[in-house]
Amino acid sequence: MRLIKLMLAASVAVCALASCNKQETTPQANRLKSVEVSLENVIITKGLAGDKIKAGDAVQVNDIKIFLTDAAGNEYEAKVSDGSAAAQSYFNAVPEETVAFHYVDPNCTKVVAVANLGKDITYAEYKALAPLQIANQQDAKALVLYDEATLTSTSEEHNDVNVDGTTYLAPVYEAELTLTPRVSRFEVDGFSVKFSEEPLYNEIKITQLAFMNYYDKTTVVEGTESDLTAAPVDFLDQAAVYTWLDNGETAWYRDSFDITITPEESVKDTPEPLAYHMFSCTETPVMLIKLLADGQPAYLYTKGFYKTDGTEITEFEEGKIYRMSAKGEVEDDGNIPFDDTDIDPMDRCLEITVEVVDWAVELVYPEF
Repeated sequence: MRLIKLMLAASVAVCALASCNKQETTPQANRLKSVEVSLENVIITKGLAGDKIKAGDAVQVNDIKIFLTDAAGNEYEAKVSDGSAAAQSYFNAVPEETVAFHYVDPNCTKVVAVANLGKDITYAEYKALAPLQIANQQDAKALVLYDEATLTSTSEEHNDVNVDGTTYLAPVYEAELTLTPRVSRFEVDGFSVKFSEEPLYNEIKITQLAFMNYYDKTTVVEGTESDLTAAPVDFLDQAAVYTWLDNGETAWYRDSFDITITPEESVKDTPEPLAYHMFSCTETPVMLIKLLADGQPAYLYTKGFYKTDGTEITEFEEGKIYRMSAKGEVEDDGNIPFDDTDIDPMDRCLEITVEVVDWAVELVYPEF
């Protein structure tokens, strides 16, 4: 199995099983194409999963719709093997047997697959999809996924036997797709404070985590971001920062809780794992942490994010999980680390190191 950087778990393995027989066939100058799609490797997960995704976990696919098209965007229909009915193109469960596409127009040169958009979506609706909004792409169990690929010819041929008994010799084509969402994922399990040998504080209470500086929209097909929601405050303007933190707004990019950390208990988990999706881009999100240090209000904000080898991350990739960890370490704890010396009214910044974990990837292999 070949892994690629994109996100997804949908392995539509389209294996054309060339069931060529030895009977007389009717060659065609402009021959129809025949497809057998084996969906036995499609990962369709119906069970509930926790908020924290582990490397090797399958990305959830609730449904898949397949369209057959040409480069100009025209859609083509397919039939069952004897031509008596339309072939099934929507799947919300793994079929027990191979699903076959037959009598496909020879002008068909491309296959398009979309997931988690429901059974009723048409090809015209797919082409007219409005840009995705990041607020609606926070549920890892319902991300919009898609891919498309051009068909390439193989040396195989397939015999289609029509309901009238006529046998048509059809060429077999293949393509390779990987259904892909447009987000990268930030995961936080808790906080870890490194206290000085002589601790500066007896108690640090963390009450809020929020993100700023992200794109609000992106297109499904091209992944073109728009509507940058830049940081709304000057981080050196304490009054403005506290006003923003205390405005009571409920949104996907912020969470409130009450975690108390002391020199005796310097690591604490959030009440539940936290996750935030961002459209993948070269803009660096800003993480903002509100806290009380021995009862005095304070806050921290990130200057950047770094890999565990110290390399700064300047591009956040689709299908990557950016899980928090201590600088120079590779851990799976997901905690945001900072020193008690970071809590300084004159420099409320953090440099966060993240562990980069790939989501599970299963390839999609339509073969025509």
